[in-house]
Amino acid sequence: MISRPRIERGRPNDAATIGATHDGDAPLDPKRGLLLVVMEHGALARYDLPATGSLRIGRADNCDIVLRDPAASRLHAVLTIGETVELEDAGSHNGTRVRNEWLRTTNRARVGIGDAIRIGEAILIVQAAPRDSRFAARPKDTSSVEHGVIVRDPAMQEVYDLVRRVAPSCLSVLVLGETGSGKEVIAAAVHDNSGARSRGPFVRVNCAAIAETLFESELFGHERGAFTGAVRSKQGLLESAQGGSVFLDEVGELPLPAQAKLLRVLESRELTRVGGVKAQTLDVRFVCATNRDLQQEIARGSFREDLFFRLAGVTICLPPLRDRPSELEPLIDEFVTAFSAQLERTPPRVSDGALEILRRYAWPGNIRELRSVLESATLRSDGVSIEPGDLPDDVLEQGRTLRPNAETPAPIPGPETPDSPEPAGLTPRQREERERIIRALATFSGNQTRAAEHLAMPRRTLVTKLGVYGIPRPRKATPVPRA
Repeated sequence: MISRPRIERGRPNDAATIGATHDGDAPLDPKRGLLLVVMEHGALARYDLPATGSLRIGRADNCDIVLRDPAASRLHAVLTIGETVELEDAGSHNGTRVRNEWLRTTNRARVGIGDAIRIGEAILIVQAAPRDSRFAARPKDTSSVEHGVIVRDPAMQEVYDLVRRVAPSCLSVLVLGETGSGKEVIAAAVHDNSGARSRGPFVRVNCAAIAETLFESELFGHERGAFTGAVRSKQGLLESAQGGSVFLDEVGELPLPAQAKLLRVLESRELTRVGGVKAQTLDVRFVCATNRDLQQEIARGSFREDLFFRLAGVTICLPPLRDRPSELEPLIDEFVTAFSAQLERTPPRVSDGALEILRRYAWPGNIRELRSVLESATLRSDGVSIEPGDLPDDVLEQGRTLRPNAETPAPIPGPETPDSPEPAGLTPRQREERERIIRALATFSGNQTRAAEHLAMPRRTLVTKLGVYGIPRPRKATPVPRA
């Protein structure tokens, strides 16, 4: 089972049931009570509350609500549910806040509907089930909550099924997907479901954010005097993940010298610090991610093929948000509710007009862009509903250009992209991408700028791919109106 905050005595509430009435003085109807748990980075889960009983909250696995937060104590607080809902701090190290006031140890505070309970980075809010929300009448769906993420699309359900099968093994995992599609969430899910290793550290390394001259020192550590400025020994990031997992994000950005040393570590399972002479055994599970086509990088000579085979023990391909439209609406609900909870406000509803525009937008930045757009829209809204005018201009422009209820623009008559033979040696993924590019150019009458926007890639990247895939560049492009 994918690890996430849980209530053993309750049950996860249907992901479509969203919305709340915030009223700190209103009593809770236990039959309609929900608990909203907003974790760091906006991960969110909702649960039905039991009619009566006590729920233990903390970091320990035997708690009823498990918070994966180092600021939470093993047993942090106890939530008691009866005619009223009360919270008691269980002697936590970092304290508990209710309605932004510190709760003294052994003292109880009554918790009303909409009151925020803060434990470390987590926010817990007691809610009433919606009575007149736009989502209340929606039929029950097959959504599930995996690692704090709503999963409805069959392709994503297959991804998490694969995560559950792969995680207990020691195989390296390579996660492929576009920027912002949730690769780090998948990597964390692999770690959290890896059995005993999940109790070890999960170290995140952004390979694109480390200067090339510092790569070896940062990854492998160094000894004192190894180079100018090395005044003391330093533990590397790989060494700090001992007994756990290391997540190498944007692994395609690794420079070739670092690739060679990483390959030696993967093959020998030993690590030597820069300037060191003694190797130490490394017990680390590698999970890597990239938005690059590593096969293409191998052909260009910028990525080692032998390292690719070592990293890709199992490959997980994460579909972009535009290819899983059934998840868009639950994600919209989740982000609006989660951000409103952080602001301690009632979540505004999303108007039909705004929702239609959000459905039509291509989301080139995927889930990361969706979260950012909805946080901005929630702040700009009047607090009651999010309207089209609350959305960013680029989202409005593209959302109004596309046909209603269509995933792609209506084809515009014009010169078709010249047919060309397919280059030899393309992978199935490359052939699929080549066909998408040809269709997009035909749809937009050879207009490369519009085709690139539709494909959610920079125009320069599109031009490069035309050469790689043997697609002739259109000589003339018919201007395509944007509205």
